[in-house]
Amino acid sequence: MSVEHLPWESLSGPIYTARELRPRKKWVENACWILSCGLVVGGIITPYRVAAIFGALYILTLLMKKDTVVTERGIEIFYQMRITTHYDFWGWDQIVSVIREDRQHPELVALHFGKGNRSKRLFFTKADAKQIMLLAKKRNSRIVVQDANKNQMIGNKRK
Repeated sequence: MSVEHLPWESLSGPIYTARELRPRKKWVENACWILSCGLVVGGIITPYRVAAIFGALYILTLLMKKDTVVTERGIEIFYQMRITTHYDFWGWDQIVSVIREDRQHPELVALHFGKGNRSKRLFFTKADAKQIMLLAKKRNSRIVVQDANKNQMIGNKRK
């Protein structure tokens, strides 16, 4: 299952692909498949038919593919599911902040994109993050582009 045309394929500018900080381990993926098949079988052989519905939905979730990129237009997220597709777009004119957070990973840094009262945290290589911050400032001069203060980030534990 793959879409032949992604929404950003026709762009000539740079395309920065978001990375996963910790991809799923193989045993977790296998356990998810076993659980979903167990739900479907359990829904068929027991009177609890709703379990089969949940199992089928979980299988569709396991088959979903999510592509997230930052382009010259903004943040573009494309979900490819078996039954439908969904395209989510945040333009540079809607984004109000880009905050870089160094999480002591050897290759990746987190970029927090703010839009109104929502935010997205995406991970990029350090070189890509630097280029994205420059692109954000170039595309919209009102965007706040800065490094995160570790003492103020929510979820950080102070030592």
